[in-house]
Amino acid sequence: LNLYSLERRRERYLIINAWQQIEGLTENVLGLKARRLGRSRRIVSAKIPIGINGKRIKERDRTLIHNSTARKSERLFNVLPQSIRNITKTTTETFKRHLDKWLSSIPDTPKIDGYGANVAAETNSIFHQTRYCLIR
Repeated sequence: LNLYSLERRRERYLIINAWQQIEGLTENVLGLKARRLGRSRRIVSAKIPIGINGKRIKERDRTLIHNSTARKSERLFNVLPQSIRNITKTTTETFKRHLDKWLSSIPDTPKIDGYGANVAAETNSIFHQTRYCLIR
């Protein structure tokens, strides 16, 4: 059926949503900010603080910030190839077409309750799969 795994579909949605927000096609509810770093556009956010007003932030709260939707969207968008990150002033369908073409080259092999395909990367996430593909 050529369907993506549930994880891949969620991550694809986060990438598309992040692109739409930085393009101004939807309201930027996550407060994402894109910057040009050299020839490439990236989503940049502030570092997670260690403390505020002299009080140390609990590790649990730092983890919540790290795993927030905005931070996940940032990591996923920034792992895209430069040619896709730099797509601007076009329709969402055009962006999706370029994204899907690239995603077809990234392995989508989820583990299900310890069974299934051998995942050579740390997880089936686009973030980990692309890093594994680059190392090979």
